[in-house]
Amino acid sequence: MRVLSQPVFTYSVGLVSGLQQQNTKLVPYYGPVAGFWLDLTVSIAGGTFSKTSNTIDNVVQQLELDDQFGKVALQVPGTDLSVINDLLQPRGVRTAPPAITTDGSGNGSAEWHVFLPYTIAAADMPAQLKVTFNGIAGLQNANLASAGTATVVLNVRGAYAVESDVQTLRTTTSNPFHQQGDNQVGNYLPAGFQEEILAWTLAGGDGDFGYVTMFQNGGTFAVQSPVNDFVDADTMLMQSGHLSGEFIARWPRFIVDNTSNLVINLSTDTAIRLYNIAVIPQKQRQ
Repeated sequence: MRVLSQPVFTYSVGLVSGLQQQNTKLVPYYGPVAGFWLDLTVSIAGGTFSKTSNTIDNVVQQLELDDQFGKVALQVPGTDLSVINDLLQPRGVRTAPPAITTDGSGNGSAEWHVFLPYTIAAADMPAQLKVTFNGIAGLQNANLASAGTATVVLNVRGAYAVESDVQTLRTTTSNPFHQQGDNQVGNYLPAGFQEEILAWTLAGGDGDFGYVTMFQNGGTFAVQSPVNDFVDADTMLMQSGHLSGEFIARWPRFIVDNTSNLVINLSTDTAIRLYNIAVIPQKQRQ
């Protein structure tokens, strides 16, 4: 598939004490979208000297993509962007956001590049891009007591499919109820959609994971246990991946219905964050 790269918009703001919601920007229409490049640069002037900030993804309070009809395709905090990038690329290609370490004058900067192979169909274009930036406190922590004057530049470019159409991905994120033992999280799957990628992260890391089972139409669809199932083996040749505390299940595509039941077993009580990347089933488009 050939792609055409075109700029979408450049945001340039100085961080303040509260949230800053930016004006909605239309993603220019050059065809269906095959992905987005994000280039985020954050600079600190006059902050606490010789200290390290939080990672710079914390300056993005929310990034949202809507289709032309106003239906949400992607709506995540900046701290989810690296996870979404991992999910959309086989085996997980980590593009971890950096932190800023100030010099002896309290100045410093860091830049982060991330590619999201996030697709939007021609019928859903032009898409709408919405960005909200966090307050300056998003950079501060126990070490960096003051971020001084902080500025943010976010460049967004689009990759457009030239010779073929794509399907619009739609992402849902949730924080299911969690406890030690089996956690029934089937109700958090996107009903009626075709699941492309399913993943979850655990706040406590790998050691808190027991196993996962997926039941469909009353039968066992997939079982993965324990962590080495994600580290050492593909799942049905669909290139599942694993990064620390992050479990990516690229099972064969399935449509979520009232028989879909996902169980995540935990060896101890720890927070679950569940990610679903899905599309409208093709049969519904005919």
